[in-house]
Amino acid sequence: MHEAAPSQPAWSRPADATILAFLADREPEYPAIVANRIGMHTPYVESRFEVLAERGLVEAVTGEVVYRVTERGERALDAGILPE
Repeated sequence: MHEAAPSQPAWSRPADATILAFLADREPEYPAIVANRIGMHTPYVESRFEVLAERGLVEAVTGEVVYRVTERGERALDAGILPE
């Protein structure tokens, strides 16, 4: 089980851990579907995916922008804290 840490980097948002946890247990998914399933607005989730991808925590797996959690993202989720 993944637990949230009390302190996160300044760049992170609460949605980031929710997105990572959702993807960790599933196949790669479209941001719009992730947004729907976790109850957040699609444009916001899409912007968070961009940040998470820049940080190496998720990666696009198709030209249609379907994401999955990277090994680095899994380690961060298991540790309960996102890297700086």
